[in-house]
Amino acid sequence: MDINLFFQGYDSVNGYQASILKEIDQAVHFRRCVLTSRDNDGNDTYDPEKYEKIDYDMCANARYEYCMDMNTLRPLSRELLTAMEPYEPTAVKMLCRITDFDIFTYDEAKRFYLHHLRFWNDVFERNAINFVFLTGIPHHTHDYVIYALTKAKKIPMCIVAPTHLPHWCFVGNDLYRLYERLDSAYVRQRDNTDPVELPADVEEYYQALLRENKQKKMQVMLGSGSKKEHARKEKRQIMGYVMRDKIAKRQLSRIKHGILDSLRGGSAAPLRKNLQWMKKDAYHIRKVRHKLKACDTIADYEKMAVVPDRKRENYVLFLLHLQPEATTLPQAGVFVEQELCVQLLAPVLKEYGIRLYVKEHFVQPYRMKNFYRDLRDTENVTLVSSDVDSVDLLADCVAAATPAGTVSIEAIANGKPVFVFGHGGFEHGPGIYQVGNEDECRAAIADILQGREISAQAVRNYFRAFADSALCVYSPIEGAKPELVEKSRREIVSLAVREIRGAI
Repeated sequence: MDINLFFQGYDSVNGYQASILKEIDQAVHFRRCVLTSRDNDGNDTYDPEKYEKIDYDMCANARYEYCMDMNTLRPLSRELLTAMEPYEPTAVKMLCRITDFDIFTYDEAKRFYLHHLRFWNDVFERNAINFVFLTGIPHHTHDYVIYALTKAKKIPMCIVAPTHLPHWCFVGNDLYRLYERLDSAYVRQRDNTDPVELPADVEEYYQALLRENKQKKMQVMLGSGSKKEHARKEKRQIMGYVMRDKIAKRQLSRIKHGILDSLRGGSAAPLRKNLQWMKKDAYHIRKVRHKLKACDTIADYEKMAVVPDRKRENYVLFLLHLQPEATTLPQAGVFVEQELCVQLLAPVLKEYGIRLYVKEHFVQPYRMKNFYRDLRDTENVTLVSSDVDSVDLLADCVAAATPAGTVSIEAIANGKPVFVFGHGGFEHGPGIYQVGNEDECRAAIADILQGREISAQAVRNYFRAFADSALCVYSPIEGAKPELVEKSRREIVSLAVREIRGAI
């Protein structure tokens, strides 16, 4: 049987991506390979008879009509549109990643989505794709459409999904079941009573989660720089679409490339396309700025938040996620709107005399209008100032709660149970309760109040199971040691070969 591979590539230098695919081909001999990647230095070369390389930025920014004649693509069938219906709302919502703001009308968003779907369905059909290898969490519309098409067409797939631990990735076959290999490894490791040795970087991360190592946590989680510096960088990233220097850079690049491409081709068409793109970009900028005027800021939040006396009452701690990010969209699943978690959990906790503390992420630059007010007005909820240290709040809580965030493992590392609403991969470890309705919340809190201990041995066994089932990947563009990059490259090749052979 011919193997026709779709491979979501990595950022590449020095032929890194091409060498991975060459070795996979030598082992399994695929007929066709379609890939998206970012070739940062032009050293990835491919045989056009065998490979089809698709521009990643064209896909991420939904610019298909500027790059090709959409009339050449296959039309969409009733059967495919119906099969894709469950995935459509998530794919449409992900369009916020273009500008980091939800600015599109329903009609605009639906049009973008259908462009993605039509383009990628044509790619899959034309190349008879029968195996998909994803090297990240699908969190842009185009790669989520690729994921959804793979599911709808029942094509075998492997996902290498980054986790909270730097460089470490889950390996799975379904975005919402990334826990499966970890759970299997934990079954084998769970009854171990011997001292647990973890890989050095996993051990460092585990130690950083412990509350007595608060300073170490900042270094491991945020890297160099202070919390304030980190917030400034993240804000610039999120707000970059409407920052004047970045706007100017985008526009100058478009004019430059439009002129050069027109001169090379002897036609004004490339320049006209780029000017058309700039006009639409200006339209998006106006919409973002208009949206910002109607958003709440962290300053608005702080006016409603308090510094609680955490010693005086029992509480569960809910740490809001930074948004947009993959841990909510798509990994929170149906709980991507975080107020749904709060509305579900707060009344159940009230039955047990337990308060729900909600704390904003210190980096979040804006929320939708009235988001904070609605949280504040939810019965049994206290908004906690973002200046209050989360480590201290976690130390005194009855439990923590999260859609799919880092706190799921930070809590258990410190002997605290946690409610998890989403599908981040750490759903079923010791002291972790996956919940999605009132009865599950009640069962979890009743079990927690029995005082069930989360032992350090159990948690370390869980981390060991994670290391045994996960993949450690070092990128060639991050300045990692060459030997680590090469080891990662070989392991990616080995994984892809095993998965393809096992499925086809």
